[in-house]
Amino acid sequence: MKSTLAMALAIGFATAFTSCGNAQDNANTETTVQTSISKAQATKILNSYLEIKDALVKTDGEAASKAAGKLVEALGDNQDKLAQKIRFDAEHISETKDAGHQRDHFNTLSDNIYALVKATGANDNKLYRQYCPMAMDNKGAYWLSAEKQVNNPYFGDKMLHCGSVKEEL
Repeated sequence: MKSTLAMALAIGFATAFTSCGNAQDNANTETTVQTSISKAQATKILNSYLEIKDALVKTDGEAASKAAGKLVEALGDNQDKLAQKIRFDAEHISETKDAGHQRDHFNTLSDNIYALVKATGANDNKLYRQYCPMAMDNKGAYWLSAEKQVNNPYFGDKMLHCGSVKEEL
């Protein structure tokens, strides 16, 4: 009985540690995304994204809404899969001035803009992929910034410098 219990506990611990390790590995796995968005168009999209980020750092829902509208315009009529994902979040951000709701969409927008930058090389200047482990109810979230200093768009002035640089692009 004791050996059966010990074996079950050993299997349980092994599974738990393996699962946690795989979840972390999967979060950092890069996948190549195909897009028909040109580098010039992607640069405009990136610039609007950075305006959204800066507005959310200041908890300025109106400025974030305007910047998101510019991002949607920069997408034009492009209907590829990545453009649709970016458009979805940008439209939601543009339709509200509620910074909390905007931040929910900014999370997935950031992941898709990161994929766009990787696919197109849209950044002529250095970008920083930053991460806050406390964002999104302690699930963590990434964003891109033109500055190395962390200015957190998920918390604004509540925890302005919470986070770290995870990658330089």
